[in-house]
Amino acid sequence: MRKLVIFIFLAVFSTVLAQEKRVYFFSDFVNTAIQYKGGQKFKVKANYDVANRKMMYMQGDQLMELTDPQLVDTIVTDGYAWVLHDGHFCQVVDSKAGNRVLLGWHIVKMHEGYVGAFGISQVPSRKVKLNGQFGLDNFTADGGGIFNGTTDTNAHDGNGSNLDVWRMKNQSTYYFNKDGREYALKGMKSVYKAFPEHKEQIKQFVHDNHLDMMTAENAFRIIDFLITL
Repeated sequence: MRKLVIFIFLAVFSTVLAQEKRVYFFSDFVNTAIQYKGGQKFKVKANYDVANRKMMYMQGDQLMELTDPQLVDTIVTDGYAWVLHDGHFCQVVDSKAGNRVLLGWHIVKMHEGYVGAFGISQVPSRKVKLNGQFGLDNFTADGGGIFNGTTDTNAHDGNGSNLDVWRMKNQSTYYFNKDGREYALKGMKSVYKAFPEHKEQIKQFVHDNHLDMMTAENAFRIIDFLITL
């Protein structure tokens, strides 16, 4: 009982009212450990809403939002570590080259129309239907939460009914340090702006390796290259 009182005192959770359409990091709420700066530890079922950039959790059948994130030291959701940075929780990722990157997920789903009966598309291809809780892991191998892009157009639902079609817009930010300075990159424009003296060299590397900032895998490769400059 004492732990419950401390938990409520240190991290006020509020019932979630109407917000933007949600896009969840995981396809379901997962076992999560919350470590507070005061040393307290708590376990809940949680998921990260990458559209609203909120850590959510379930209390019974009630969806709740973690508030007062500044009191949190680290959150571990199903093996993925998160820390508060730049006002939002960021996934802690080590690139293949061993560079620490904080990935500030921000994926927004935007309604663009529908797929008509018999699979006749009313909108351009590379769209995806998103229903309720949606896990980014659906787009990846190795457990997910790493792909920022989109997938192919929906087929009809088998009953000739139209399906809503959504586009995921990637607005994620990648934070990393180089030579004592922190960089925050979102897309190639921000890369070139941050490293103007290496712009042509970066362009050549990106072109030769067919890279962009649309997937985290590609972004990490670009960041690993930037750190060597």
